[in-house]
Amino acid sequence: MVKLGAQGSDDEFEAILEYLSKNFAREAPGPININKAKAIDLEAGLLLRRSQAEELVQYRAQNGDFKSLDDLKKVPGIDFQKIEARKSRIVF
Repeated sequence: MVKLGAQGSDDEFEAILEYLSKNFAREAPGPININKAKAIDLEAGLLLRRSQAEELVQYRAQNGDFKSLDDLKKVPGIDFQKIEARKSRIVF
């Protein structure tokens, strides 16, 4: 804010920061529907590489919806350990 011309004392800026942190806290990420999510959402939500996320979407388009985590093991080139580590965020 200061770089954009905001003026105030250190105490005033501290009060603003405290207010914003309290009232506009970061939201917890929601679940990811593995059968509907776009590649960019899979990349960000499951921390996959872009190529892996795109491979997952392509596999899903060719083979139909996933029904369980075991189905995700069939996707070539996927780091299943990353998916396993975030399985609590995945819904089918």
